[in-house]
Amino acid sequence: MTSLRRLNRKGQSLVEFALVLPLILLLVVGMLEFARVWNLHQTMTDAVREGARRALIADMPPAPIDSVYAPMWRYIEQAGYKATYAAMGVCNEGITTCATTSRPGPPSSYKVSGDRVTIVLELPYRIWVLGNRPIMLKTAFTVRNE
Repeated sequence: MTSLRRLNRKGQSLVEFALVLPLILLLVVGMLEFARVWNLHQTMTDAVREGARRALIADMPPAPIDSVYAPMWRYIEQAGYKATYAAMGVCNEGITTCATTSRPGPPSSYKVSGDRVTIVLELPYRIWVLGNRPIMLKTAFTVRNE
């Protein structure tokens, strides 16, 4: 009779492990996905800062468009993400809403001292744990022209 009880107890730990394993894997994968999203957001923030710096030191429009967006695209591509999905925008101080597109037109003159330039970057990110629904990551950076 004792030998039957010992055999049944050995299978108990296997069943408990089988019940807990999906939760542990979901937790680990969720942490990894969160780390990737955090990394992408940090990359986007660095790209926007570089774009804002380039917008201030670039010549008058339309030259700054390529010189502003090129380093931003490079930052995103070097991090391993597709920059073709990114929406970028350059806004002047007087504009309250900045429409972002994949290639917006040149901004009006923003080379006046004291004016602010805002660079906006949006990028969708799909988390497969959430059913591959995209979440929109957005970052913006405003710089004052000295």
